[in-house]
Amino acid sequence: MNSRSFLRFLLFILAALPLRAQLDVTLQIERSNYVAWEPLFATVTVTNTSGNDFVLGGPNNAPWLNFLITGDGNRPATALAPVEADALMCRRGQTLQRRFNLPRHYHLTQSGTYVVRASVYFPDLQRWIQSRPSRVSIAQAPRPKWEQAFALPAGHRLAGKYRRYQVFNFHDVDRSYLYVRVIDESTGLFLATYRLSSIVPDQDVQPAVDRAMNLHLLCLGGPQTWAYHTVDVDGKLTHQEFLKQDKGLPKLITQPSGQVYVAGGTSYDPLKPAPTAATATDKIRRLTDRPPGVQLR
Repeated sequence: MNSRSFLRFLLFILAALPLRAQLDVTLQIERSNYVAWEPLFATVTVTNTSGNDFVLGGPNNAPWLNFLITGDGNRPATALAPVEADALMCRRGQTLQRRFNLPRHYHLTQSGTYVVRASVYFPDLQRWIQSRPSRVSIAQAPRPKWEQAFALPAGHRLAGKYRRYQVFNFHDVDRSYLYVRVIDESTGLFLATYRLSSIVPDQDVQPAVDRAMNLHLLCLGGPQTWAYHTVDVDGKLTHQEFLKQDKGLPKLITQPSGQVYVAGGTSYDPLKPAPTAATATDKIRRLTDRPPGVQLR
């Protein structure tokens, strides 16, 4: 490399370094595989490395943050609603973090692979700075394993209108997951779609609907580990519990009154750390003692 070429190369490097050093933008998406219509959360982290305080804001009072999303064939995803990112002060060395549900802002319901970048406007240089790309795949929901239509109960603002529960399994990279979906029967609109817990693929889920039209689901989530979920008529998860086998297998019981409950099994916390090695005083177990729980996979 001659001296003139080296000088051009050095000037290029020096020109690029300040731009990267002014603002650091990173994008994190929770996982790589999704079912269409479920929430897809993206976390954007912005760190001010410029050495100055400045107001983080977009040009002409526009949001300072946008997402650049392209699907198969490099086609841009259709925008639905602007990202809410009002102007705010960003202090020297400060790190800001925001979390967004991308399907609220972009049309992401078609099957395929999408490339997502976060783009943040840096007002001091009047330039957009992009994050590294993240890739996500979206697939359509498989055929429901169980579904049931129901009328919204008295007291609901839409009492008498009909909705439908659907329950299906979706296999991700290394395990299967139980999903629930709530659909408006008159419009076909998907009101809620989300995963509940892992599930052993060849085991059936136990569903039941109580007198208030809430959905109860009990499934085998792992070796001798059950997951119990309750979902209300609006698709909100209202209860989640994990159980280990005790005397007999856990099962859902529906009483004539319409009450639904779990019979059998012992509740445990899968996030609770495993106990440490036994001490000399507890090496001998009583008959009533049970082995420690194993985290739900």
